[in-house]
Amino acid sequence: MLPADCQCFVLNLARAPQRLAAMQQRLQALGIPFTRIEGVDGATLPEAERAALTRINRYYKPLRPGEVGCYLGHVQALRSFLATSAEFLLLLEDDACFVDGFADALHAALALRRSETDTRRQWDVLKLCNPRRRWLPLAALTARHCLVEYGLSVPSTTTAAVWTRQGAERFLAGFHGVARPIDCDLQHPWEFGLRILSVHPAVVMAEPVPSTIGSHKPKSRNPWPKLRYEARRLWPRWRHFSRLYGPWFWLRWQRGERCPPVETRS
Repeated sequence: MLPADCQCFVLNLARAPQRLAAMQQRLQALGIPFTRIEGVDGATLPEAERAALTRINRYYKPLRPGEVGCYLGHVQALRSFLATSAEFLLLLEDDACFVDGFADALHAALALRRSETDTRRQWDVLKLCNPRRRWLPLAALTARHCLVEYGLSVPSTTTAAVWTRQGAERFLAGFHGVARPIDCDLQHPWEFGLRILSVHPAVVMAEPVPSTIGSHKPKSRNPWPKLRYEARRLWPRWRHFSRLYGPWFWLRWQRGERCPPVETRS
């Protein structure tokens, strides 16, 4: 079960009822009720609407229709969340699979967030999936899981995350179109004024099924657009981390799956 102040939404396309059925079984096993939010199928968006939404492109290649639809589905879910009285939203895509320890880590993270006074640990978005190699331990959650900041970049994918009301409000206030895929936009948290942390090791994994975004990614033989994209992010990322943890934050980086003991307060 989820705490009373936390809702669960599942994003699901109308053309994927079998994925919803599988997701329902997984959530029932955990005793978690949910609300289905119909995703936006980017392939069915009128060309003029999609062009208007992607008029400004801050990515290194044109956005695929599925990426546009995925972004709009998340925006729709966050707006629906703000129409409720809940303080937290567990937002899941319909391929999320839960790892042992998911419920304990989630409850511990929510309890810590409610009582936390250190702004470095007051997350707006808590990622539950797709770990990275380097991380800063910030607080113990369970005997096996920690609250961490991954460096130097927020994990990609949007399979599973917890949002606060404040985080949803800030993100939607900064939404003016689909300039990047949503997971890449969230890798620029300073642009939205967001604190994005993660549970480590990850407590959700994506089911190995074909993506509803579309598996075909146009490939380019020219590496320079992506190199320029990454180069433009380098200084803002470094500045972001330095302001939070000091210029020598990289000396505290940890590696590996095992989360070392850390104090809840420092």
